[in-house]
Amino acid sequence: MEKKTISVEILNEKYVLHTDAGEEDVLNVVNIVNEKLTELSNKKKVHSKDKLAVWAALDLAGELYQLRQDYDKLLKLAKER
Repeated sequence: MEKKTISVEILNEKYVLHTDAGEEDVLNVVNIVNEKLTELSNKKKVHSKDKLAVWAALDLAGELYQLRQDYDKLLKLAKER
């Protein structure tokens, strides 16, 4: 697939992404990141973008970790049948 350029905005800053992912998928991911950053900014009262980025990375990695654990359990159950 050929890479395309997509302009997005995260926390009111513009980013130009070069990706082979579909535009709709990219925009959905950007929306998740924006929501997480905004939620953490309000919840933790942190306004440093560096610290917000680390908190968001930790939260999203935690969610991914849990999803992988759940997936592995489901896969194991499916193989046992």
